[in-house]
Amino acid sequence: MARNYTMNYARCKCFLESNVYLKSYGLHVSFKSEKQFEDCYGKRLSEMGCTDFRPVVHEIKEELERRRRIPYESMERANYIKANYKPLHPDIFELQDAFLHRDVVKLLCCIKEGSIDKAALGLRYRTHGVDVFSFPIFTLEFCNKLISEVDHFNETSMPKGRPNSMNNYGVLLDELGLNEGLLTPLRKQYLEPISQFLFPEKKVTEFDSHKVFTVNYEENKDTELAFHFDNSEVTINVCLLANCEGGELFFGTPGSDNGFGYTHEAGNAVIHRGSAFHCVLPLLSGRRVNLVMWMRSSPVRNLTCPMCRRTPDLEPMENGWGDGFLVANEHSANKGT
Repeated sequence: MARNYTMNYARCKCFLESNVYLKSYGLHVSFKSEKQFEDCYGKRLSEMGCTDFRPVVHEIKEELERRRRIPYESMERANYIKANYKPLHPDIFELQDAFLHRDVVKLLCCIKEGSIDKAALGLRYRTHGVDVFSFPIFTLEFCNKLISEVDHFNETSMPKGRPNSMNNYGVLLDELGLNEGLLTPLRKQYLEPISQFLFPEKKVTEFDSHKVFTVNYEENKDTELAFHFDNSEVTINVCLLANCEGGELFFGTPGSDNGFGYTHEAGNAVIHRGSAFHCVLPLLSGRRVNLVMWMRSSPVRNLTCPMCRRTPDLEPMENGWGDGFLVANEHSANKGT
């Protein structure tokens, strides 16, 4: 009997029990059973004014069920959108030099030639051991086209998925069909070399997948975001529109006043390690739209899951990149005699 192996992308099973965000209480919780949940969080929730755990437990169970269905429903949505959606700006589905700010092209050339150091990047921040850098990446014309494409998609009856458990009004850009022609080439040709230059440690240099979505902040929608870290090795956060007051990105430590803010500018990207704690300060007026790419490295996360901080217990995914882990699947085949 011969044994054959194939490599599949996977997700850690902690995704189905950990890091559930309770927006009403600003808490990330784990849930293995109702008893475990009440033992771990009952006292704290009571102190925060929770008098009935049943609605909270119901909310958590709904979220975990949503997560379980994600890979199947996402594939169904992507296939339906591919067959039925008519893009407003079909030209933006393929990466073009004209989309890119001249400074990012120059930056990449300098990196490849070894003729630049980090201090030459312009905006540079360091605090509490966390590096955060920014640089121009897109032209304003491209930003406007991408926003209008996303707005156009949102106005249709096409099926839509949430980008994550904390943001409610963004769009998953892989489902919209932007991965193959636009986002994957952007990652491989531009964002990976820049990331490897900024974070030269070996552990963040091998990217092999990503997740990309938009976030939308405006009145009566999402207006802020609690402290969190990202399910990524490196995060690229590109501002597409910043017609607003407030809504700054803030890096620091939860429960501490120490940290620093970053004010978004349309066309600029801010880049940081996924493990860096950050939040979005309250939006006071206007609208802000960003494109967020979580770049992932299976050699890194296969050692330690960035979410549960343990050796990952992997569940293979039949389609897509899962959460960026890789696992070997064994298959048996009888040899003829």
